[in-house]
Amino acid sequence: SSRLRPTAAPAARTTATGDEPRAIMADDDFFAAAGSPPVPAVAEADPFASCPPMSGDSATPGGYTIPEMSALREWEEKHERELEEMSQKEQTGIKERRTAAASELQAWNDERAQGIQKRLAQNRTEQDTTEASRSDSVKGLNPWERVAELIDTKGAAPVADGSRDTSRMRALLIQLKASPVGAAA
Repeated sequence: SSRLRPTAAPAARTTATGDEPRAIMADDDFFAAAGSPPVPAVAEADPFASCPPMSGDSATPGGYTIPEMSALREWEEKHERELEEMSQKEQTGIKERRTAAASELQAWNDERAQGIQKRLAQNRTEQDTTEASRSDSVKGLNPWERVAELIDTKGAAPVADGSRDTSRMRALLIQLKASPVGAAA
């Protein structure tokens, strides 16, 4: 039961032989009670400390030196720089083309809007002139004059190839133009 009871630990303990002090560890009482050997408090020394140091010039055993820049490494770096330059040129080209395309598109939209406005204005003037001519024809009180303007009154005689004879209708319209039916009544 004395093993399970915590006790105040002294600052240093002696080993089993009692002649050397050792450092106290956190679980020192537990390991001591279990009978395991103490764990050293300091890290092990460098295992390569006994090897002679290599000279500064030779980095590999056998005296081979690794060159700072090999031909392959130079080519890779040069190729990488070229690729980056090409990428930057491509990106600037893309930006330039996009700005040019945006300006051309804006100019096309402006031109189209102007063309639409012109056509609208032209259609309005044509519509106004058409309505004015219609109202002028109604003022004459002879609608047959307007009908006679729309047809060809100087038509040629019918041809014998089977086309219809429209001379009687033409003569009737000319007669109505000269003396309208509504005026006689």
